[in-house]
Amino acid sequence: MTERILIVEDDEDLAFVLREALIRKEYEVEVAPTAGALLDALKASAWDLILLDVKLPDMDGLDAIPRCRELAPDTPIIVMTAHGTREIATEAITRGAYDFFTKPLKMVEFQVVVARALERRRLQQQVKALQAAQGTGFEELIGRSQALRRVIEMGQRVAPTDVTILIEGESGTGKEVLARAIHRLSGRKDGPLIPVNCAAIPEGLLESELFGHERGAFTGAVRSKPGRFELARSGTLFLDEIGDMPPAMQVKILRALQEREIERVGGTRPITVDVRVIAATHQNLDGLVAEGKFRADLFYRLQGVRLRIPALRERIDDLPDLITHLLQRAARRLSRMPAAVSTEALRCLWTYHWPGNVRELQHVLEGAMVLSDGIILPEHLPPAIQRSAAAPPEAAAAPPLSGSLDEALEEWERRMILDALRQAGGVQARAAKILNISERSLWYRVKKLGIQVRTPPG
Repeated sequence: MTERILIVEDDEDLAFVLREALIRKEYEVEVAPTAGALLDALKASAWDLILLDVKLPDMDGLDAIPRCRELAPDTPIIVMTAHGTREIATEAITRGAYDFFTKPLKMVEFQVVVARALERRRLQQQVKALQAAQGTGFEELIGRSQALRRVIEMGQRVAPTDVTILIEGESGTGKEVLARAIHRLSGRKDGPLIPVNCAAIPEGLLESELFGHERGAFTGAVRSKPGRFELARSGTLFLDEIGDMPPAMQVKILRALQEREIERVGGTRPITVDVRVIAATHQNLDGLVAEGKFRADLFYRLQGVRLRIPALRERIDDLPDLITHLLQRAARRLSRMPAAVSTEALRCLWTYHWPGNVRELQHVLEGAMVLSDGIILPEHLPPAIQRSAAAPPEAAAAPPLSGSLDEALEEWERRMILDALRQAGGVQARAAKILNISERSLWYRVKKLGIQVRTPPG
């Protein structure tokens, strides 16, 4: 794509010379004789470079620089003037110009600087494109339920701060996904995110893993080794399953958080640490504190902000989006075409209670995709999930549904609700128990699907 250069110059002869020289280099070039024309051009379209004269008939070129920065913050500006002084050059750069030239211009040198400015802009655009492609990480938290959106909004709000965060949720809900998303949106995103699973490391090794050790600190310590706190410098330390941390380590973690200092095992000098801490647990820390199994002072220090990710069964309406996303991701990872889910298999997935949450759903769908020939059937699912449906005979014999995945799931939801209402004689409270959902959830689904509920005779 041809790069576009805007020359802002009221000297017609000089503007013509510059325009012809740049056109020969295959740039698209336009001339704006005034600051007003410059601002109109920036409002009308995008430009890759601005060549700006300081002396313009309607405005000082230096005063125009901040206006240009507002309208085109990523477009470099090269300032030109016949009255070149160090003060003017410094003022131009301070206000946001990329470079400065004194007239008369040395054409060869001028073209080199123009090419360099355009190359810099190309690199900036490539970096922006890569960052946009990577996303923030919050898009990995799939779902539109109110409970999940609330967590995401809170996470996005606290991410730019340096406050300590405690993430709670059952195993498999996506606590580390949320922690990584918060890190990538924080001011520490260019630093590392260092995860530590406090439940997976033996108690005797946990202190060394977190704080490091000096040579000779214990048998086998043949060299000094930095701990996770040091490795996370200028970044984020993610303490996963902190509820399983031994009491002796809780004291040392508390001191590290309060003093911003640690000591390596076998060391004598304090080491300053610069990290943000995000902790996570599947346990009820309030209960552990009440039982004396978790230090209250550490608990209070950790919950600068407290986020709770809902279990999958609490946001079961997100199941269609999750199935679509996980099947597409599995297809890419396994180098297969995305599988479709039969209506019978959808019923099984819909009625299962998902104790392992999204992680369990992911593994179930990957396994089913491998076993299937492109259509996932109930027999491709684990026995526990097959048994969860207990479909009535007429539903089992129902013809396959057509349309999109969302439409198929909606139709199965309608059929299940109608069947439960028939079994319950129209009593919604009983139907909700049959479906293993709350009355409020059933009422919402009935309204959403436009199901007419007959009031049972009194």
